[in-house]
Amino acid sequence: MRKPIIGITTSRKKRDHERYDSNVLGEYSLAVRDAGGIPVLIPNESSPADLRELLESLQGILLSGGGDIYAELYGQPDDGLSKNRSLSRDMVEKALVELAVEMDIPLLGICRGHQMLNAALGGTLFTDIATQYPTNIEHSQPSTRAPGHLVHVVNLAAGSRLSAIIGESTIRVNSRHHQAVKQVAPTMVVTARAIDGLIEGIEHPGKRFCVGVQWHPESLATIDGHRRIFEAFIRAASA
Repeated sequence: MRKPIIGITTSRKKRDHERYDSNVLGEYSLAVRDAGGIPVLIPNESSPADLRELLESLQGILLSGGGDIYAELYGQPDDGLSKNRSLSRDMVEKALVELAVEMDIPLLGICRGHQMLNAALGGTLFTDIATQYPTNIEHSQPSTRAPGHLVHVVNLAAGSRLSAIIGESTIRVNSRHHQAVKQVAPTMVVTARAIDGLIEGIEHPGKRFCVGVQWHPESLATIDGHRRIFEAFIRAASA
Protein backbone atom coordinates (compact mmCIF):
# COMPACT_ATOMS: atom_id res chain seq x y z
CA MET A 1 0.00 0.00 0.00
CA ARG A 2 1.34 3.43 -0.95
CA LYS A 3 1.83 5.95 1.82
CA PRO A 4 -0.63 8.86 1.68
CA ILE A 5 0.72 12.31 0.85
CA ILE A 6 -0.39 14.84 3.46
CA GLY A 7 -0.37 18.57 2.75
CA ILE A 8 0.49 20.69 5.81
CA THR A 9 -0.41 24.38 5.87
CA THR A 10 2.26 26.91 6.81
CA SER A 11 2.69 30.07 8.86
CA ARG A 12 3.98 33.36 7.51
CA LYS A 13 6.99 34.87 9.32
CA LYS A 14 8.46 38.28 8.52
CA ARG A 15 12.12 38.62 7.57
CA ASP A 16 14.32 41.52 6.54
CA HIS A 17 13.97 43.55 3.31
CA GLU A 18 10.18 43.01 3.27
CA ARG A 19 10.66 39.28 2.78
CA TYR A 20 8.98 36.45 4.68
CA ASP A 21 9.05 32.70 5.22
CA SER A 22 6.28 30.16 4.78
CA ASN A 23 7.17 27.56 7.39
CA VAL A 24 5.88 25.15 10.02
CA LEU A 25 7.24 23.53 13.16
CA GLY A 26 8.91 20.22 12.39
CA GLU A 27 6.74 18.41 14.96
CA TYR A 28 3.82 18.36 12.51
CA SER A 29 5.83 16.72 9.76
CA LEU A 30 7.39 14.24 12.18
CA ALA A 31 3.99 13.25 13.57
CA VAL A 32 2.67 12.65 10.04
CA ARG A 33 5.79 10.76 9.01
CA ASP A 34 5.81 8.56 12.11
CA ALA A 35 2.12 7.72 11.62
CA GLY A 36 2.87 6.47 8.11
CA GLY A 37 2.25 9.50 5.89
CA ILE A 38 4.45 11.58 3.61
CA PRO A 39 4.38 15.25 4.69
CA VAL A 40 4.58 18.08 2.16
CA LEU A 41 4.18 21.80 2.88
CA ILE A 42 1.55 24.02 1.28
CA PRO A 43 2.89 27.59 0.94
CA ASN A 44 0.68 30.62 1.49
CA GLU A 45 1.55 31.74 -2.03
CA SER A 46 -0.57 28.93 -3.48
CA SER A 47 -3.18 30.32 -5.86
CA PRO A 48 -6.72 29.56 -4.66
CA ALA A 49 -7.55 28.80 -8.29
CA ASP A 50 -4.96 25.97 -8.27
CA LEU A 51 -6.01 24.34 -5.01
CA ARG A 52 -8.50 21.89 -6.52
CA GLU A 53 -5.76 20.55 -8.78
CA LEU A 54 -3.38 20.40 -5.81
CA LEU A 55 -5.90 18.41 -3.77
CA GLU A 56 -6.16 15.85 -6.55
CA SER A 57 -2.53 14.97 -5.74
CA LEU A 58 -2.98 14.83 -1.94
CA GLN A 59 -4.67 12.26 0.27
CA GLY A 60 -5.09 14.46 3.35
CA ILE A 61 -4.77 17.99 4.71
CA LEU A 62 -3.36 19.01 8.09
CA LEU A 63 -4.25 22.56 9.12
CA SER A 64 -1.40 23.55 11.42
CA GLY A 65 -1.26 25.98 14.34
CA GLY A 66 -0.09 29.58 14.18
CA GLY A 67 -1.39 33.13 14.37
CA ASP A 68 -4.96 34.38 14.60
CA ILE A 69 -7.65 34.44 11.92
CA TYR A 70 -9.16 37.64 10.55
CA ALA A 71 -12.59 38.04 12.20
CA GLU A 72 -14.03 39.26 8.91
CA LEU A 73 -13.51 35.76 7.52
CA TYR A 74 -16.30 34.50 9.78
CA GLY A 75 -18.50 37.57 9.48
CA GLN A 76 -17.48 39.45 12.62
CA PRO A 77 -16.04 42.98 13.00
CA ASP A 78 -12.38 43.45 13.91
CA ASP A 79 -12.30 44.14 17.67
CA GLY A 80 -8.53 44.69 17.77
CA LEU A 81 -7.86 41.58 19.87
CA SER A 82 -6.50 39.33 17.12
CA LYS A 83 -2.73 39.07 16.61
CA ASN A 84 -0.19 37.87 14.07
CA ARG A 85 -2.65 37.52 11.19
CA SER A 86 -2.03 36.65 7.54
CA LEU A 87 -4.73 37.31 4.97
CA SER A 88 -3.03 35.13 2.37
CA ARG A 89 -2.91 32.21 4.80
CA ASP A 90 -6.56 32.71 5.75
CA MET A 91 -7.65 32.69 2.10
CA VAL A 92 -5.65 29.58 1.22
CA GLU A 93 -6.82 27.65 4.28
CA LYS A 94 -10.47 28.64 3.90
CA ALA A 95 -10.42 27.45 0.29
CA LEU A 96 -8.65 24.22 1.30
CA VAL A 97 -11.30 23.45 3.92
CA GLU A 98 -14.19 24.13 1.55
CA LEU A 99 -12.67 22.01 -1.22
CA ALA A 100 -11.55 19.17 1.05
CA VAL A 101 -15.03 18.91 2.57
CA GLU A 102 -16.61 18.99 -0.89
CA MET A 103 -14.20 16.31 -2.16
CA ASP A 104 -14.30 14.34 1.12
CA ILE A 105 -10.53 14.47 1.59
CA PRO A 106 -9.47 13.74 5.20
CA LEU A 107 -8.84 16.90 7.23
CA LEU A 108 -7.14 17.33 10.60
CA GLY A 109 -7.14 20.78 12.21
CA ILE A 110 -4.84 21.56 15.14
CA CYS A 111 -5.16 24.68 17.35
CA ARG A 112 -5.49 27.50 14.77
CA GLY A 113 -6.37 24.75 12.29
CA HIS A 114 -9.22 23.60 14.53
CA GLN A 115 -10.46 27.20 14.65
CA MET A 116 -10.09 27.61 10.88
CA LEU A 117 -12.03 24.40 10.27
CA ASN A 118 -14.91 25.88 12.27
CA ALA A 119 -14.66 29.41 10.85
CA ALA A 120 -14.39 28.28 7.21
CA LEU A 121 -17.56 26.20 7.55
CA GLY A 122 -19.67 28.97 9.07
CA GLY A 123 -18.82 29.04 12.79
CA THR A 124 -17.40 31.87 14.91
CA LEU A 125 -14.57 32.35 17.40
CA PHE A 126 -13.83 34.00 20.70
CA THR A 127 -11.13 36.47 19.67
CA ASP A 128 -9.60 36.57 23.16
CA ILE A 129 -10.46 34.04 25.87
CA ALA A 130 -9.10 36.16 28.73
CA THR A 131 -11.57 38.99 28.09
CA GLN A 132 -14.51 37.04 26.63
CA TYR A 133 -14.76 33.73 28.48
CA PRO A 134 -14.69 33.40 32.29
CA THR A 135 -12.33 30.61 33.30
CA ASN A 136 -9.75 29.59 35.89
CA ILE A 137 -8.01 27.25 33.45
CA GLU A 138 -4.70 28.16 31.88
CA HIS A 139 -5.36 27.97 28.14
CA SER A 140 -2.27 29.91 27.06
CA GLN A 141 0.73 28.32 28.71
CA PRO A 142 3.93 30.40 28.58
CA SER A 143 6.58 29.60 25.99
CA THR A 144 9.07 28.96 28.81
CA ARG A 145 7.26 25.68 29.52
CA ALA A 146 8.02 22.55 27.53
CA PRO A 147 5.66 22.12 24.54
CA GLY A 148 4.51 18.78 25.93
CA HIS A 149 3.63 20.10 29.39
CA LEU A 150 0.10 18.94 30.28
CA VAL A 151 -1.99 21.72 31.81
CA HIS A 152 -5.64 20.64 31.96
CA VAL A 153 -8.18 17.87 31.35
CA VAL A 154 -10.47 17.60 28.32
CA ASN A 155 -13.73 15.63 28.44
CA LEU A 156 -14.51 13.66 25.27
CA ALA A 157 -18.07 13.24 23.98
CA ALA A 158 -19.33 9.67 24.20
CA GLY A 159 -19.93 8.14 20.79
CA SER A 160 -17.75 10.65 18.95
CA ARG A 161 -15.06 9.65 16.48
CA LEU A 162 -12.50 11.48 18.63
CA SER A 163 -13.44 9.52 21.75
CA ALA A 164 -13.21 6.24 19.82
CA ILE A 165 -9.81 7.21 18.44
CA ILE A 166 -8.34 8.16 21.80
CA GLY A 167 -10.02 5.27 23.58
CA GLU A 168 -10.81 7.20 26.77
CA SER A 169 -13.50 9.54 28.09
CA THR A 170 -10.96 12.15 29.21
CA ILE A 171 -7.44 13.17 28.25
CA ARG A 172 -4.88 15.60 29.64
CA VAL A 173 -3.64 18.14 27.12
CA ASN A 174 -1.15 20.95 26.57
CA SER A 175 -2.59 24.36 25.71
CA ARG A 176 -1.22 27.25 23.64
CA HIS A 177 -4.09 29.44 22.46
CA HIS A 178 -5.90 32.68 23.29
CA GLN A 179 -8.72 32.23 20.77
CA ALA A 180 -11.29 29.42 20.66
CA VAL A 181 -14.41 28.11 18.95
CA LYS A 182 -17.52 30.06 19.98
CA GLN A 183 -20.49 29.20 17.76
CA VAL A 184 -20.04 25.79 16.13
CA ALA A 185 -20.37 25.57 12.34
CA PRO A 186 -23.71 24.06 11.24
CA THR A 187 -22.20 20.84 9.85
CA MET A 188 -19.87 20.25 12.81
CA VAL A 189 -20.52 18.68 16.20
CA VAL A 190 -18.67 19.23 19.49
CA THR A 191 -16.53 16.25 20.51
CA ALA A 192 -14.49 17.64 23.40
CA ARG A 193 -14.65 20.35 26.03
CA ALA A 194 -12.25 21.59 28.69
CA ILE A 195 -13.56 21.30 32.24
CA ASP A 196 -14.57 24.98 32.06
CA GLY A 197 -16.83 24.16 29.10
CA LEU A 198 -14.65 25.70 26.37
CA ILE A 199 -14.84 23.73 23.12
CA GLU A 200 -11.68 21.68 22.50
CA GLY A 201 -12.78 19.31 19.73
CA ILE A 202 -15.11 19.29 16.73
CA GLU A 203 -15.81 16.90 13.88
CA HIS A 204 -17.97 16.52 10.76
CA PRO A 205 -19.91 13.26 11.22
CA GLY A 206 -20.77 12.99 7.53
CA LYS A 207 -17.19 12.86 6.24
CA ARG A 208 -14.48 10.20 6.12
CA PHE A 209 -12.31 12.19 8.53
CA CYS A 210 -12.86 15.84 9.40
CA VAL A 211 -11.60 16.47 12.93
CA GLY A 212 -10.33 19.49 14.85
CA VAL A 213 -8.60 19.59 18.23
CA GLN A 214 -7.65 22.74 20.12
CA TRP A 215 -4.54 21.35 21.79
CA HIS A 216 -1.23 20.29 20.20
CA PRO A 217 -1.01 16.49 19.84
CA GLU A 218 2.03 16.90 17.56
CA SER A 219 3.97 17.87 20.71
CA LEU A 220 2.61 14.81 22.55
CA ALA A 221 3.13 12.10 19.94
CA THR A 222 4.92 9.81 22.42
CA ILE A 223 1.66 9.55 24.45
CA ASP A 224 -0.71 6.87 23.15
CA GLY A 225 -3.97 8.84 23.08
CA HIS A 226 -2.46 11.80 21.25
CA ARG A 227 -0.47 9.67 18.80
CA ARG A 228 -3.65 7.78 17.87
CA ILE A 229 -5.12 10.99 16.43
CA PHE A 230 -2.42 11.03 13.75
CA GLU A 231 -2.64 7.28 13.20
CA ALA A 232 -6.40 7.50 12.62
CA PHE A 233 -5.92 10.46 10.26
CA ILE A 234 -3.35 8.57 8.20
CA ARG A 235 -5.55 5.45 8.08
CA ALA A 236 -8.42 7.54 6.72
CA ALA A 237 -6.08 9.13 4.15
CA SER A 238 -4.88 5.67 3.11
CA ALA A 239 -8.38 4.32 2.44
